[in-house]
Amino acid sequence: MKKIYFSTLLSAILVAALVMTACSKSGSGDSGADSAAKRKVIIDTDAGSDDAAALMLAATSEKLDILGVTVLYGNVPLDAAAKNALMVLEVCGSDAPAYIGADKPLTKYREEMISVHGEDGMGDQDLIHPKGSAEDKAAVDFMLETIKANPGEVEIIALGPLTNIAQAIQKDAETMKLVKHIWVMGTAGFGPGNASPVAEFNVYSDAESYDIVLKAELPMTIVGLDCMLEETRLSQADMDAMAKGTDCGKFMNKAFTKLFAFYQSLGQNMGVPDALAVAAVIWPEYVLETKKCYGVACIGDDAAYGQIILYQEGAVYEAMPEIGNYNLDVVTGIDTKLYKKNFMKIMTGK
Repeated sequence: MKKIYFSTLLSAILVAALVMTACSKSGSGDSGADSAAKRKVIIDTDAGSDDAAALMLAATSEKLDILGVTVLYGNVPLDAAAKNALMVLEVCGSDAPAYIGADKPLTKYREEMISVHGEDGMGDQDLIHPKGSAEDKAAVDFMLETIKANPGEVEIIALGPLTNIAQAIQKDAETMKLVKHIWVMGTAGFGPGNASPVAEFNVYSDAESYDIVLKAELPMTIVGLDCMLEETRLSQADMDAMAKGTDCGKFMNKAFTKLFAFYQSLGQNMGVPDALAVAAVIWPEYVLETKKCYGVACIGDDAAYGQIILYQEGAVYEAMPEIGNYNLDVVTGIDTKLYKKNFMKIMTGK
């Protein structure tokens, strides 16, 4: 009887220890979640330094299962974007695969676009030496096959031009209707642009792709430039803290070299808009307000090229256009303190 009692007691102790260990793990990071509970995402990126910070937020989150990263031109040429994405994933300890996508816009390439991220998109600090390489499968094929295999489960986080997504719609619109949600860092929101007075960089790079994606009327949340409030920006003190922080922070401190200098030349702290979009996915409580809208892309060859007209649900317009489905949730209010706290914790460990 004593042996049986001891064995039972020992089993109980082991079970309790396992439970305590599991609870301890669930208290780390932004949430405890086993692989079955994680949200399935594809990250579509042109992999400049601000995209790198966003990719780090996603790759270090316990809430997301990154099924793959699809890369395309934008902040940098395609080959550099692929290497940058692979390097960031390695720094984060992620084994998510990368797939090569579009190397140019759907119809026209705008030579006047400039890069504020450096020649390599990562501050020209000799950071990019990935051990791995991109997969042989094309990004669009990966995207379609993954969505078809997981109907209603896959979310896309788009951090660059929407060329890959537009090409997927052109190739198989029915499969793309199975997307659960698309999260977009793009458009100027309800504020001014940065590529032109009315157009944001990602849209201006390929407004035709935005036109296709918006007309597909897929469920979508947009985080525009107007969310890049002063409280979200990074100061010199923030950069110094990152330089002494985690591996992610040290990497991003160097990768941000050119971008930070660009903002400083304007007398501003540095904005990281792509990270604001990923924050909306992994920290839902950070989104305080959204507006239901229907979006129209301006694709004419004039000064309005790249502007996204946002018709708000419930508003009355004297020149009333034919309004489609109010499928866009445009973020108009964010918890800046929560964002900055969580962002800096990943970069500094504090």
